[in-house]
Amino acid sequence: MCTVIKTLPSTKHLVFIALFDVLEQENSQYKKDSEKDTVFADIPVYGNISSFNIHIRESPPATEMEVSVVKPFKGLSVKGQQRAVDYIADSVEQMLENELILRYEINGDL
Repeated sequence: MCTVIKTLPSTKHLVFIALFDVLEQENSQYKKDSEKDTVFADIPVYGNISSFNIHIRESPPATEMEVSVVKPFKGLSVKGQQRAVDYIADSVEQMLENELILRYEINGDL
């Protein structure tokens, strides 16, 4: 199973907002387990739909996001699986930076 962990300089709440925005943009099917702060999602990455677990935990002063592929698209290589988890993690990080942090710094709204 391929996994990536990102340390993000945001609250858990903001990371979840960014994650849900990414999932919506990717037309993903997902559900959240609030007790475990985990999202289970079927996400199309580069045209291939794989199943992922995305776990978010606050670790002040930052938040850690762990993205794991649990059911890769049939025939997807290990390198392809790693690219997929990197893509999801990078997309959430980019969303945080571009949409949430910059918008708040520029407009003062969130």
